Amino acid sequence: MQPTFCFIDDADFELDNFQKNVAPAFKGIEFIYARDFDRALHKLNGRRCLCFLLDIYGAGAGGGSGELPGPESLASALGQGFVVDSLYENLEGEGSEKANQFLRRLYARVQVAQEAFGAAAGQLGQGPAFGLDSLAKVREHQPWAAALGYSRKALYADAAAMCMGGADGVLQKPQGVDEAAIAKASHQAAPELAQAAFAAVDFRLAGLAGQVGLRLCWDGVSLSLAEALQQAVGQLTCREKRSPEARGKALEGLKAVRLDDLELDQGDVEVILALWDWLSLET
Repeated sequence: MQPTFCFIDDADFELDNFQKNVAPAFKGIEFIYARDFDRALHKLNGRRCLCFLLDIYGAGAGGGSGELPGPESLASALGQGFVVDSLYENLEGEGSEKANQFLRRLYARVQVAQEAFGAAAGQLGQGPAFGLDSLAKVREHQPWAAALGYSRKALYADAAAMCMGGADGVLQKPQGVDEAAIAKASHQAAPELAQAAFAAVDFRLAGLAGQVGLRLCWDGVSLSLAEALQQAVGQLTCREKRSPEARGKALEGLKAVRLDDLELDQGDVEVILALWDWLSLET
């Protein structure tokens, strides 16, 4: 069975675009597509997911009015009457000192636009709570899985909130002026997105499996399993020479240990089985 990833987004265009233009670059991966986490969990039907790609901005319960902000209110929020020359007035110092002062002023204008965007999104019933809620459910139901924010609209603060909430990183959706341009940009960016997601799975499983191995050594439960985990982790962290043959050997070492004969915590068993799934990836 192929390793399974999930893409969660509440927009039909995004789900369709990902399936057509991004997913083919994830060689050897089966994708589940869903508009929210609960539907994804239902589609998984008991299978382990190794990576969740989570849209950050989405519709929230009890959202805003759903009406577009008016031009006057938006102009006010964006700072109507802003004079570009004010960015250059009375700049002090030279070199990097002057440059940093200018950039701080310029970013203050960017921040005004970000705040206007956040207010408009809230009025339209969208916000980062969608992604944070999905992330919390991933950590509750499938804690071994890597979880990556994947957004075109998220702001710096939203990305920071996702990472503080336990995400393994945030990826940017390719941008474009219309759907055709987004589709083209998505196709072009797909290999890098796949590489980043694969690296996130490597990093998360290596960390979790390493912790399991340390506990086994400390408790003296199964040194053979600890050694097998060490070999498997080496395939994820590049400590060992990576190849399909080496991954296969590491997988055989794990499967040679009868987990049923060991009194392991169920969470540790799930990590080991997730590692099995990942080492089974044919690249």
